[in-house]
Amino acid sequence: MRSIILNTKNLRDVLFHTDIDTQWKETLESFEEGSETDKSTLHQWVYRVRDEFIAHADDVGDEEEEELLISVALAYIEMKSQWQMLNTQINYQVFRKGEANMILTYKSSLLSVLVDAIGKFLSNEDLSKIHEFLLNPTADILS
Repeated sequence: MRSIILNTKNLRDVLFHTDIDTQWKETLESFEEGSETDKSTLHQWVYRVRDEFIAHADDVGDEEEEELLISVALAYIEMKSQWQMLNTQINYQVFRKGEANMILTYKSSLLSVLVDAIGKFLSNEDLSKIHEFLLNPTADILS
C-alpha cells in the first residue's frame, strides 16, 4: 500500500513542500567549507532534478495512472542509483585519498531527500523489489 495517493497534484504537493526546501537549506547551511557559489550550484542542481521529474509526470498526466506509477518507479530507481553511485564514489575517495569531495557528499545528501519523498508514492512491496534489485543489479534474478 502506498502512503500517498499517486497523482500529479500530490506529486507537486510533496516535492514542492516547504519541508523538503527546509531540509535542503539546512543541509546546505551545514556545508561550512563550501562557498556561496558551491551552495547555489548544488541548490540549483537538486531543483533541476526535481523539476525535470515533475515535467515528465505532468506530460504523462493523471489519466494514465499505470504509466505515472511506472514513471515514479523509474525516477526512484534512477535517483536511488545515482545516490548509490555517489556514495560508492565518496567511500572510495575516503578509502584511497583519506577524504571525500564535499560537493559530491552534499549532492548525495540533497538527492536522498528527493529519493525519500518520491518513495512515498510507491508501495512497500515495490520498494522492497527495487531495493533488492539495486543491491545486486547484475544478479541472475534478472534473467
